[in-house]
Amino acid sequence: MTPFRGKLRIRHLEIVLMVADQGSLSKAASQLHMTQSGLSRAIAEIEECVDGRLFERSAKGMVCTPLGLAMCRHASILLSDFGKAEADLAAVARGELGSLTVGCFAMFSGWPLADAVRGFRGAHPQVALTIQMGTHERLIEDLDSGSLDVLISRYTASLDPLIYRSISLLDDSVVLTCSIGHPLAASTDPKLADCARYPWLTALPGGRIRRELDDMWRRHSLAPPAMIGALSLEFGMAMLSSGEGNYVWMLPGGVAAALQARGALCVLPVDLQLATFPLAAIWRRDRSSTRQVRAFIAALARVVKEGQAA
Repeated sequence: MTPFRGKLRIRHLEIVLMVADQGSLSKAASQLHMTQSGLSRAIAEIEECVDGRLFERSAKGMVCTPLGLAMCRHASILLSDFGKAEADLAAVARGELGSLTVGCFAMFSGWPLADAVRGFRGAHPQVALTIQMGTHERLIEDLDSGSLDVLISRYTASLDPLIYRSISLLDDSVVLTCSIGHPLAASTDPKLADCARYPWLTALPGGRIRRELDDMWRRHSLAPPAMIGALSLEFGMAMLSSGEGNYVWMLPGGVAAALQARGALCVLPVDLQLATFPLAAIWRRDRSSTRQVRAFIAALARVVKEGQAA
């Protein structure tokens, strides 16, 4: 087999990714503004370039072959890099000094991310900055695809140190919080059983923290409270401020301390004894840390250090 009989083009990569994503020629053709017959011819051309079949038809639609999966993986990275190159060139053309895309686990999007962004922008106003928030798992996928330069999240045990570099920023625990007017806020020594009488805002179902909570209820012989899984600071603050339901909210310790200092909530002195991982700046070893990445991490580290000193 002689691979790559022809030259692959950016349009080829976009076509393969769209067909794989849609799983249907008609849907992919509509998204690509092509006719279905034109798309079929394009796929045949691409398959001739790589000397192999990229898709198989099945009852579920178009399914990637192993070659198709490999091409999708590389196409995702290449198109992401191409997009970042376009952003960098456009930034330079505007007189800016490059670009930086930062991913952040949603619960750290207020503190320390917002404070770090303000500090970074003050020192580097000509860098085109983009912030993406989401779950840890989705952001790792974005980091792997190349759409993120650096990720701000907890460095979990599942991350391979041979693949990812990291700088640890903060070791803190998961804590319980409530509104200033919550009945528990007036208690000097609330117990876990007291907190379990109220509904909780927690991590998403199926995750490690929820599994540890299930174990905790069993260890303490407590009936678990009603729980809402949510990873949104805005939603959590709205639930606490409504005054209805008297919710208890699980938060990273550093985030909770920052919100308590602003008078937004009360941190409850209840030790949940949950396993935690450090907040870290994470990037891939196969991609160098640019000057912009290093400057942003430094700004973030200053915010965290100031928060610990406060």
